[in-house]
Amino acid sequence: MEMERRLRAQLTASVAAALFVMLAFIIVSSTFLRRQQLDATADAVLDIVLDYDGSVPSGYVSLPSTGSASINDILGAQFFVASIDPSGSVTGVNLDGIGLLDGDTALRLAQEVYRRAGPDSGSIEGYRYRIRHGSDGSMTVAFLDRTSQSDTLRYSTLAISWISLAVMVGTTLVFALLSRRIVAPIVRSQVAQRQFVVDAGHDLRTPVSIISADADILAMDIGEDNEWLLDIKRQVAVMSELTESLIVLSRASAAIARDDVVDVGELVGEQVSSFRSRALLEGHELEMGRMDGAWVRGNRQYLARMVGSLLDNALKYSSVGAAISVRVERHVRQVEVSVSNAVDDADPADVRRWFDRFYQSDRSRDHHVGGFGIGLAMVRAVAEAHGGRARASVSSDHRRVTMTVSMPLPVRKGNRP
Repeated sequence: MEMERRLRAQLTASVAAALFVMLAFIIVSSTFLRRQQLDATADAVLDIVLDYDGSVPSGYVSLPSTGSASINDILGAQFFVASIDPSGSVTGVNLDGIGLLDGDTALRLAQEVYRRAGPDSGSIEGYRYRIRHGSDGSMTVAFLDRTSQSDTLRYSTLAISWISLAVMVGTTLVFALLSRRIVAPIVRSQVAQRQFVVDAGHDLRTPVSIISADADILAMDIGEDNEWLLDIKRQVAVMSELTESLIVLSRASAAIARDDVVDVGELVGEQVSSFRSRALLEGHELEMGRMDGAWVRGNRQYLARMVGSLLDNALKYSSVGAAISVRVERHVRQVEVSVSNAVDDADPADVRRWFDRFYQSDRSRDHHVGGFGIGLAMVRAVAEAHGGRARASVSSDHRRVTMTVSMPLPVRKGNRP
């Protein structure tokens, strides 16, 4: 079932996303904390090197108060010290504490640290450095080789990342297998609700039809212009429209047959023509804008009802005497049907909810305008059943509203599938 697959996919994707965010946070935070710990240890070792003029004293077994480095960190340190005079010239480099480092590289690193003129500690090319300033403006810079620590940190981070990825994939797969049981109650509830609406709609058709037939018979006896009879017919029409909309909404929410090859421009043109007389009667003009030729594979009956609901909504809530613009635009991968009309004032927050099921804004609560919050919800359901979506937008001055339905074009080349 399409709804079940969609719910399972959404639920599984949500779990995978949550796991990814959580594991990524753990990896990043643990790496950051480990890096901070390594920096603190390196700075503690460098302080000892600077305190003892570029060497680690034998028998030095603990650090004063900090406790940031162990005796192994101190005795295993690879370091060198550079002296810089107030003019910025390197006057000496002590390489006794490090092997396999040439004097030119040490000199270059010392000059680069001097040019940085930054804080008294930092990192450069795999080395941690610490600066001690003399009273005469000179500088003593101690460098600690952190290549092995950086490699260890990088490899451990990579290992944790791979383990986390395996955990995420495994958990997601297990959850995907269990998701059928999780969504089963929701699916059953939705199916039962949809079937109830469809059954209720069919059951309502009979009494509505009987009332309509009785009204026609009464009209033969008392005349068509009877006030009460006209009111009965109006309410019967409202009930008929409500019943049909409920049935269409429920069926469109499920999988519908999409066996027709529909020319969207032609379909919209037919609907505009059928609404033109009503528009003129209500003082509006229907303007046919851009009408690109585009075919989609879908259900012609449902698509026609969708376009009709867009036009009906625009006619109901457009400003008095305002023109209504209808456009069909073909893009690379989709076709868009848009209906735009002027309004007295539109609230953007309200407009964003127009396509929600049974949502009624203040404008639709007007008794004379009518509305049950079903028409645009049905538009959205039909659009989504065809792989598209429906949206509403409002102009910057809040005086114009545009409702747009976008549907994907067939994958095959050419205009027609």
